[in-house]
Amino acid sequence: MLGIPKNQSCIKSTQRFPFFMFTAFMILSWGLRTILCYGQRTAAFRHPIARFGSGYPHRFRIKVHHRQLVPFTTKQSLLFSSIAPNHVSEKKEVGHEYDFERILPFEKHPHNSIKITVPQNEQADLNKDLFDNNTFRSKLEATLATAQRLHKTAIWITVPITRASLMEHAHKCGFTFHHAEGNMATLSKWLLENEENRIPAFATHQVGVGAVVINPETNEILCVREKRNNYRPWKIPGGLTELGEDLDIAVIREVYEETGIQCRFLSVLGVRHTHGLQFGRSDLYFVCRLKPIIDENGEVAQPVPQEGEIEAAAWIPLDEYRTMVNSADDKVGHPMMRHIMKIVDQGDWDKFDIQRAVVSSVVPGRKGSPVYHAAIHSGSN
Repeated sequence: MLGIPKNQSCIKSTQRFPFFMFTAFMILSWGLRTILCYGQRTAAFRHPIARFGSGYPHRFRIKVHHRQLVPFTTKQSLLFSSIAPNHVSEKKEVGHEYDFERILPFEKHPHNSIKITVPQNEQADLNKDLFDNNTFRSKLEATLATAQRLHKTAIWITVPITRASLMEHAHKCGFTFHHAEGNMATLSKWLLENEENRIPAFATHQVGVGAVVINPETNEILCVREKRNNYRPWKIPGGLTELGEDLDIAVIREVYEETGIQCRFLSVLGVRHTHGLQFGRSDLYFVCRLKPIIDENGEVAQPVPQEGEIEAAAWIPLDEYRTMVNSADDKVGHPMMRHIMKIVDQGDWDKFDIQRAVVSSVVPGRKGSPVYHAAIHSGSN
């Protein structure tokens, strides 16, 4: 071997072996680190939109080209996976550039839409106010373009009354009022130009309740006469339900407020559906059957009219009430209550009652809801 003794050649080869091993180890380590970093960066930047956390970048821009990504500050939290639909591929986003000084922060909203929430108060430092009046329209236009690229169906904006001037900018971008409540107004814009607007109207119905309360001991029905808008000599007590209030709770509350009589809910007797009422809304009016609660003396209390609302409250004989609702006089008779009293006179509640049961929801995290249904006989499965 080139004049080198055999034993010396073996020694030199053995000395070179650690160097080769070290070199191979460094190459493998570098390759493994490159693969891991590439995987992390690819996952983090799958979609080029970010929702801002505690910090907000100044003159910061993400530029996305195919598998070439520029990282951004760690103060930002990503919303990539939650705002981008699954069918929006990375390929579709290739080459787009987003300037986060021009995009308003938004969040995921039902039905593949997004929502922008304007805070109550302006930032003292205008450079840090994401919703500054001078730049709001341009930012909103950029957000609209972004939402359309993400194939969103609609954009919602909630604006407090303290920053109402922003609504004019939203209107110029095609937004319209959806509803307002308290100090907040909500505007919306449908984004799919080739599809019919599927944004539902707000609060199509109001819900009212009325109570048929009969004292079985005296065969009398509880009635009231309002201080205004009396269309008949007597009416059953009732009123509108409150937001989030169940029917049984609402009707018990209304009876107590108007007459001072405490009752227990038994069933629903019927439902009237009317259109074009207050604020142009439709109305669902549930007539319920209640039982008066006997006091500590074993008696049913005498009604006390609600101050400011009710002129008179009284127990009226059932025969007198039937005569009134069945009257042919248009100013006395009551067509709806005529039907309701037929149900009352049938008795046999086990057969005809619309009963109440609380059932669990199929939607995770949603509480159970009351279901009002016809009587279920013991032989049914």
